[in-house]
Amino acid sequence: MNVLELKKIDKSYRRGGFWGTQEKREVLKGVDLALQMGTCVGLLGRSGSGKSTLGRIALNLEPPNAGEVLYHGQAVRSLSPKHYKDFRRNVQVVFQNPLGSVNPRFTAQQIVAEPLENFESLSAAQTKTRVNDLLERVGLSASDLCKYPHQFSGGELQRVCIARAIALNPKLIILDEAVSSLDMLVQLKILDLLAQLKNELGTTYLFISHDIRVLLKIADRLLVMHEGQLVEQADSMDHLNAFTHAAFLELIHSVLPPLPMAIPDPQDITRRVDAN
Repeated sequence: MNVLELKKIDKSYRRGGFWGTQEKREVLKGVDLALQMGTCVGLLGRSGSGKSTLGRIALNLEPPNAGEVLYHGQAVRSLSPKHYKDFRRNVQVVFQNPLGSVNPRFTAQQIVAEPLENFESLSAAQTKTRVNDLLERVGLSASDLCKYPHQFSGGELQRVCIARAIALNPKLIILDEAVSSLDMLVQLKILDLLAQLKNELGTTYLFISHDIRVLLKIADRLLVMHEGQLVEQADSMDHLNAFTHAAFLELIHSVLPPLPMAIPDPQDITRRVDAN
């Protein structure tokens, strides 16, 4: 069953001076994407490929020029208020920059409690208990409840953002370069945490990244985006040897020495290409 489907998505922007001729820039061109319940889809692409724009459209943060986004088979932009509230509850996001994703005047307790206050009717005591449980689930503690964003490290604050994203047990979380600003060891801890939550809660992920190593660690399927189009797709991470598009190979060859994790060596993936 698909939680979310994007069908024939086109997106373009206009750029240029107010008085001059505006130039049309196509960012997405007829993109189809289906997210099945309980899977992690990795969306790989270099900067400017359109992957983050696709994520914003999936979240209904901006509209496509053509095509539609379907939530459980219904067009998001034509949902009734009741069903749109259900969409907002069940589709959450973790952005790349945790410090820019939170109110700097909110404590961790207030940050994580925000979706609970918006969608559930809990007493103050119940909310505090839920927030404390969520922070413990992401590896933090009750002593962090009253801390402000500037008092956390980048990895700790990203954990707060993940706790907020999972507070309502959503069906889908979109992670847009969610670990790219973190150091390698913190990346590993966050990826292990996300994998654990996926197994425990059955959450669906759309994981957007330019780093193949990250997606090899967590994704069940891999899609490669280049110049606004999906140019490679694999339903299993075991089938990446069949990928031949230059955009994928460029990202493989640009990888630094592998992280200390149990993933395939990128050189193995491209051995056939190198042999030619």
